[in-house]
Amino acid sequence: MLLLLAAAFICPFIGGRGLVRGHNRGFFGTLFLTFIGNLLLIAISIAAWSVIIFYLISVTSTEANTHSLTGAIFLGASVTLLMTATGILVGLFQRPKRLKIFAVACANEDFMQKQGFQETGGSDITHYDQNGNALRFLEVHPAKIVFMAVGRRGKRAFIDLDSDGRMVAYSGIQ
Repeated sequence: MLLLLAAAFICPFIGGRGLVRGHNRGFFGTLFLTFIGNLLLIAISIAAWSVIIFYLISVTSTEANTHSLTGAIFLGASVTLLMTATGILVGLFQRPKRLKIFAVACANEDFMQKQGFQETGGSDITHYDQNGNALRFLEVHPAKIVFMAVGRRGKRAFIDLDSDGRMVAYSGIQ
């Protein structure tokens, strides 16, 4: 019963929020994960609320019939609609910030590709720049990303960032 209550309360909010808050998925990801998945969460909640309400009706009343079941489904759908609407509102407030984050990430990937950066996946040498210099990622500041030039004592390379975190310039090894 506790799991049923959790599904009834949580699923419509998550489903409504997930429908509108913005995602960085392809067509099939959007269709299956965003649309069908979130509608399934909302449908689960309608079923959960209907079972809970019908159970409460049958416990408190001596005569539980199909009319009670219809009323329970209607009440369950109403409660789910209210909670889904709350999730949609929260998702709409989250949407602009999330879409901006996705746009910055995409622009940064394009910047790295245009600058000829290659990620190695290692920990000693994390990147190579367009000139083949081995770099190790050190840290991120609000205005720049700092790399250490591997094998060059005290030398650093920098990527400048704008106020949104978008990469704007590579200054090379200094």
